[in-house]
Amino acid sequence: MSRVPYRLLQGFFWMVCTFHIVVGVGLNLSSGFARLMAGFYGATVDWTPQFNYILKPLGAFMFVLGLLAAAAARDPMRYRVAAYLFATLFTIRALQRVVFRGEILGPFSISSARNMGNVVFFLALAATLLGLHFWVQRTSSAAAR
Repeated sequence: MSRVPYRLLQGFFWMVCTFHIVVGVGLNLSSGFARLMAGFYGATVDWTPQFNYILKPLGAFMFVLGLLAAAAARDPMRYRVAAYLFATLFTIRALQRVVFRGEILGPFSISSARNMGNVVFFLALAATLLGLHFWVQRTSSAAAR
């Protein structure tokens, strides 16, 4: 098996891991971090106590997704299902931005162009992850023959 695709897949999972753990912890520890993330997404938010609280369970989910990505990064072939799960998550996030665009554009003041950029970004993440995963599988099976 070529180590290059394997290392690229591991690196991708480590990036996913880092992002999810940082965001998960940040959402639970700091409302300032949540405001920073809203700016990152280009969102204008009404920072009510209810909204601030709902970010904490979201942060817990993000943290656990980061742990799943860490397991996959350590051994992508053993935890190959993680590639499919994260690609599904990224695809759902892209589709949500299309299906629920009215709930995103108006209330959060995110422009259509920014929203579509996020759609493309999430689809690119899914495609990159699946592409790397299949590349690793193909090189693994070729080496086994």
